[in-house]
Amino acid sequence: MSKRILVIIFLLPTLCNAQLWTLDSCIQYAYAKNISIQQSDLNVQISEATEQNTLGNMLPSLNGQATHGYNWGQRIDPFTNQFATERIRSNNFGLSTNVTLFNGFTLLNTWKQSELNSEVSKWNYEKMRNDVALNVASAYLNVLLNRELLYIAQQNMEAAQRQVTRLEKLVTAGQLANGNLADAKAQLANDKSSMVSSENSYNLAKLALMQLLRLDPGQMESFELFVPELGEVSAQEIIANPEIVVQAALNNFPEVKGAATKLASADMGVKIAKGYQMPSLNASYSYGTGYSGASKVLSGSPALRLDTVGYTTNNDLVIIPGLDYDNNDYVLKPFERQMKDNVNQSLFFSLTIPIFNGFSTRTNIKRAELNQQLSALQLEQTKQNLEQSVYRSYADAQAALAAYNAAAESVLASETAFVYAESRYENGQTNIADYSDARTRVDRAKATLARSKYDFIFKLKVLEFYQGKSISLK
Repeated sequence: MSKRILVIIFLLPTLCNAQLWTLDSCIQYAYAKNISIQQSDLNVQISEATEQNTLGNMLPSLNGQATHGYNWGQRIDPFTNQFATERIRSNNFGLSTNVTLFNGFTLLNTWKQSELNSEVSKWNYEKMRNDVALNVASAYLNVLLNRELLYIAQQNMEAAQRQVTRLEKLVTAGQLANGNLADAKAQLANDKSSMVSSENSYNLAKLALMQLLRLDPGQMESFELFVPELGEVSAQEIIANPEIVVQAALNNFPEVKGAATKLASADMGVKIAKGYQMPSLNASYSYGTGYSGASKVLSGSPALRLDTVGYTTNNDLVIIPGLDYDNNDYVLKPFERQMKDNVNQSLFFSLTIPIFNGFSTRTNIKRAELNQQLSALQLEQTKQNLEQSVYRSYADAQAALAAYNAAAESVLASETAFVYAESRYENGQTNIADYSDARTRVDRAKATLARSKYDFIFKLKVLEFYQGKSISLK
């Protein structure tokens, strides 16, 4: 019966009532629930909103305006150009638009830079997903390791219990002294303590994984992991050439792509800063109309009158006709007519030529160039760090495999020694101290083997991850 089957049988009562989580389901759940990923996703959305705003800045603006008000006291009415003293109602309606025709391509380059910044945010989001996946995989394997250590502690306690039962029969038959039985019971008590400690470590490992998944700690009893068939560790192969892994990581990892995109954004920043050295040309157009309560038109028939304007050389009167207008002959000019008659339009062009602005443009260019150099160094540093991480992971995987092979030999040797020590102890040829010492060496060797196995598996999965493969225990 394989060790995997024994582990499942040992935990069968719990597994029957539990939802089994695979590594893939844990990673996918963390993608949906992890706070850091959610924050990174919001940063992506903010960057996309900024990108849309910079695109809109290149388009003409269009605004409408309307006013409604009253005036008292003497003033010149803007629509009649006459003095008005009574209370006058006035309305204004208009549309205006502004457009930048040229400004050194700063608006265009700003939009391009915002596109690049949005891309940087997306690469940061992918990096965060990668980090979470690695953290979940590490925590998942740690749970499997502590599960196996718990199984080893359970097996030891059961072996100690069988030894106590056997010695009790021998003491009852008078074939063995009570001292040996007391030593065996002491060993059983120690194994029970180890069992409790292993169970606590197992629960803590599960709790750490649940915290990464943002699960309620109250679900501890029902939270169980699927135990995959990992196969023989010695059959696992490490890629022969780490350069292949390095090249794959440099081509695929979001850290490198994000740093390269950030450098492109810094290049665009230099163009933007230099654009402010060039003249800018803007155009504006407005269309408006209005209404005035002082605008009146003649209505009705005026009275005819004769006015004397002078005399001829013969002293004859010079009389001309005139019209007398009464206030009642004037009515307020209709609103619709005023809207039509008071239409006014304007079109303006403005040219701004930068001559001196307190060195701000020159300083901004210098700052942008320094930021460009800094981004270039950050890209090189990112590549260097990733390359070092790959080589370190490659060396760690090789060391973990060597440690596993050494631990496997140690388990085989210590088990052989324990079988011999157990036989001698049961035949009364040695004492409990020698038996316990042999047992302790077996326990340590098995624990070291388990740790080496999961350590190697994680290191191998990290190498595969650097190659662009998804993390999986299938």
